[in-house]
Amino acid sequence: MTPKIPRTQLGDTLSVCRIVTGLWQIADAERQGGEASPESMADALETYPDRGFTSFDVADHYGSAELVMGALRRADPSRRLEVATKWVPEPGPISRDQVRAAVARAQARLATDRIDLFQLHAWRYSDPSWLDALIWLDELVTEGAIGALGLTNVDTPHLRVAVESGFPIVSNQVCYSLLDARPGRAMAAYCERRGVRLLGYGTLAGGFLSERWLGRPAPAVDELSSWSLMKYRRFIDAAGGWERFQELLRSVAAVAARLGTTIAAVACRWVLDQPGVGAIIVGARPGGRTHLDATEAALALTLDDATRQELDAAVARLGAIDGEPGDEYRRPPFLTA
Repeated sequence: MTPKIPRTQLGDTLSVCRIVTGLWQIADAERQGGEASPESMADALETYPDRGFTSFDVADHYGSAELVMGALRRADPSRRLEVATKWVPEPGPISRDQVRAAVARAQARLATDRIDLFQLHAWRYSDPSWLDALIWLDELVTEGAIGALGLTNVDTPHLRVAVESGFPIVSNQVCYSLLDARPGRAMAAYCERRGVRLLGYGTLAGGFLSERWLGRPAPAVDELSSWSLMKYRRFIDAAGGWERFQELLRSVAAVAARLGTTIAAVACRWVLDQPGVGAIIVGARPGGRTHLDATEAALALTLDDATRQELDAAVARLGAIDGEPGDEYRRPPFLTA
C-alpha cells in the first residue's frame, strides 16, 4: 500500500502533497554536462510516487524536467501524479496565440491534455502584458486545458491586482525559509483572506540549512558547486552575512538535537507551519540521493509553541531581507543573478 502523505487543497480541483518534489536541479545538472535521457531520469524518480510523494514542480526552463515528467506519466498512465509547471515568457507583448502555444508545448512535454497547475512568472509589472497573459490563461482554464492557475514570484500588491481582477489564482510560488521570511509579512495575511496558498521554495536555501554548513567558514560564491548554492549565498549576505547565518544555524541545530532530528527537518517544518503556506518544494536530482527519509521526518515532526517562538526569535536576529517576495527578480541587487 502506498504511504499516506499529508496533502493540501489548491482551489476546488487540485490536491497536492504538502512537500512537493522540485526538479530545478535537472537544469543545473545538464548545464554541468550531466545529460541523461528523460526515461532514465524518470526511472530514477519511481521511488517518489511509490512512497506517496506524487506531486512534482517543473518549468519550461528547467532543462528537460517537463520531458522527465512526461516519461514518468507514460511509464504508468494509471499512476497518480500532480505536476505543476511554470511559464516564464520573454519580456514584451504576449498574444493569445503565444499563450496557447506555450500551453500546448507544456501539454506535449508533460504527456497530458490537462495541466494540473500552470504558473505564470512576470518580469516587469510596468508592462501590462502579464495581465494579458492571465486573460488568455483563464480562457484555457475554462476550456479544461489547465486545471488550476497559479503565479510565481509575484509580490503582494500585484497578487492583489490579479485576484481582485477576478482571475482564479489558487497559488503563488515564492521563496520562503528561515533565512528569507518575507512572505510572512503582508503576503501571508492576504493569502489567508483570499484562499490563495503559498508554495514555498528555497526552504533549505539550496542546502545551506543543514549540518553540512554548521561551523564552516564562509565560502566564496564562485567556489560553490551549484547554481542554487550560489544564489542562496547571496541571500545570506543580504540577511546580514555569514556570521549571523551561523548564529541561525546554531539555534536551529540546538532545536534539532533536542527533538532528535535534523536541521533540514526543522527548517521544513517551520515553513510548513506558517500561515498561508499550502506546501513547500524540496529539490531532487534524479539518480542522486532521494532524501525521502528526511522529507518524511519533516512531515512527521511537531513543533510546540515554545519551539516555534525560539525559532522565530532566531529568525528575528537575522537582518531582514528587504522588500517583497519576488523583488530579487526585479530590483537591485538581483539576488538570483
